[in-house]
Amino acid sequence: MAETAMAPHATAPIPEPVQDWREWLPENARSFRRTLLLRRDGARLHAGSRPDGADLDRIAHKIAFLPTSGVPERGAQMALAAGRFTVGSVLEEQADTGRGVGADSAAVPPIDHESAFEAGLALILDGLTCRIGALISLVTVHAASRSD
Repeated sequence: MAETAMAPHATAPIPEPVQDWREWLPENARSFRRTLLLRRDGARLHAGSRPDGADLDRIAHKIAFLPTSGVPERGAQMALAAGRFTVGSVLEEQADTGRGVGADSAAVPPIDHESAFEAGLALILDGLTCRIGALISLVTVHAASRSD
């Protein structure tokens, strides 16, 4: 059932070697979000499911893409947090009864789910970009110290 629910995302383009990961990763997360939102309990249905067959091949391709596009292997592993964030974000959105967060309190403004998703995704991308810069700097410093 989860495989059927994910069909629209499964047909989304896989990354090309020449693509910039900073463009591909957020679009992939948005595609994933749109697909989860197509079903009333899409995030719940997906949570805990295990990919296999063609889905597993697509995921392996996506993971392999990141290091070839300049993301160090450790950074590529951290990029998987975007998928988990997406599931959690959609899970909260789909659990919203329409009253919104803070509906009972004037002190807490209501949350626009799409804006909140985009803000969280931007934080993940900014953090990953920063972490990649730090990893590259560390490797450069280490390499320079070894050549001295």
